[in-house]
Amino acid sequence: KHVGSQLFKTLLTTLAQAAKDRGALPVFVTPVSAIICKGSVAQPTRGHFVDDTKAAATAAGVPLLDLHQLSIDLYNKLGFCPNDENYGAGKLGDFFCQDHTHFETAGAKQIAALVASALPTAGPSLAPYLK
Repeated sequence: KHVGSQLFKTLLTTLAQAAKDRGALPVFVTPVSAIICKGSVAQPTRGHFVDDTKAAATAAGVPLLDLHQLSIDLYNKLGFCPNDENYGAGKLGDFFCQDHTHFETAGAKQIAALVASALPTAGPSLAPYLK
């Protein structure tokens, strides 16, 4: 939020190189989307950070997991839009905390499942470590 695009990409690239230098396989993950609707469709909410993460992954030569798009697709599949913005009630209240971004336990488990299911494609060498 308080870092410009260029510094953000530079820092990600530095982190990737530090991980590689230590024998780790970094995988960049785009930020999860908050829930904002336009009619019956969930909308992207993370602006340049998504594109910057993708650009940094390309520049650093690391795999990318697009959690931003996966989360939007999940919100649409679960029928979160349109909503009455009463985030403390019903299926939205079970999924999200009051801030529209962070998750209650049920939502966190579904987001974690998205990551686990996409990780073998994004970072195939990490697949054997998943249970």
